[in-house]
Amino acid sequence: MGFDAWWVPDVPLDDGEQVTLEILANHTVSRWRAVGGKLALTDRRLRFRPNRVDRSLGGEVWSVPLDQIADVGRQPRTWNLFDGGLRTRLRVTTRDGAAHLFVVNRLGRVVDAIAAARGGLPV
Repeated sequence: MGFDAWWVPDVPLDDGEQVTLEILANHTVSRWRAVGGKLALTDRRLRFRPNRVDRSLGGEVWSVPLDQIADVGRQPRTWNLFDGGLRTRLRVTTRDGAAHLFVVNRLGRVVDAIAAARGGLPV
């Protein structure tokens, strides 16, 4: 087991589910906190797994089925040091109207991958 696999413990996938993109990320959970871990895009959902330290401090696994994503795009900087707002973030808006923010590298690539995975799903 490599350090990366130890640092961000795996959460089992559903039978037949395939990961298409996995990237280190910080998930903004409040104005004062971003949780470190990994964001994974599968053929069925988008999910975030916190690293060991953030999980021990209350960080939670987050997941949303692709058909529940209403919009994906970029969230402008807020300049808040603690929530990842020093960078433009990935914004995933779900059908219930909630916006979920993630700091990721290669933001354009991630936005494009999620949009493509959603395909022609109606908004």
